[in-house]
Amino acid sequence: MKRLYLALFLGMTLVLSACGAGNQAAPGGQSSPTPSPTAELSEESVPAAAQPAENQAQKVAQTDSADYTIERQDRSVANKDGSTALSWYYDLVQLTGDTPEIQAINDSLNSHCDEFFADNSGNLPLEKRADDLWLNTMDAAVTQNGDGLLSVCMTRTWYMGGVANTDYLGYTYDLATGEELGLAGLTSQDPDTLATTLREIVKAYMAGQPEAGWWDDAADMVDSRSLEDMMFWVNSGEIVLCFSTYDLSPGAYGPVIIPTGVMAEH
Repeated sequence: MKRLYLALFLGMTLVLSACGAGNQAAPGGQSSPTPSPTAELSEESVPAAAQPAENQAQKVAQTDSADYTIERQDRSVANKDGSTALSWYYDLVQLTGDTPEIQAINDSLNSHCDEFFADNSGNLPLEKRADDLWLNTMDAAVTQNGDGLLSVCMTRTWYMGGVANTDYLGYTYDLATGEELGLAGLTSQDPDTLATTLREIVKAYMAGQPEAGWWDDAADMVDSRSLEDMMFWVNSGEIVLCFSTYDLSPGAYGPVIIPTGVMAEH
């Protein structure tokens, strides 16, 4: 008889417990149905790392590439007759979205635009106003937008007073963090090893292009260039190095662009 009472007591306790669980409020104020024993068993049988891994996969998919626009910031200067005296603009890449990572990338790209206009005055001497068209422009090309990376190559065209130059800049970003990346953040190689590898690639390129008329100390300049000071962008996964006009050779040869064959491992 005592065993019978004990069994009945335990049974009533389980029923009351189940009813209490079924009346707990869910987010939004609605009651959650009591989970079935099968559902509870399935949740408990899933490894703890399974859910975070799924969330991580969703995050990777969302940050693999980005939508963007290129907005021309035009501050060109006109002659009195309305014709253009100085073509002065900057093509500003801007990602669409409102995440903190996207905002960080847009802020960085904006700062590069502000630096261009701050460092390059649009003031012209009066005698220029009736002269030929002068140029000081930055054109943007997105060379990498995938595998979690965004890379932008900026082409600067400059012409004033009979002298013309073309040079390049590159900016590369981690879409998952919003961080602007240097070369050390693009591969699994030790930074010193990567620097040595890239220097050897550049010197091999120079040896294959003797017609460029490299400066006598060009190889020494390459060896002294730190990883942090190397100009680069990523093009379809490949790291591309660039040396400005006059860095390695006379100005007539222009900037030196070297596809390295080294792939970003992001």
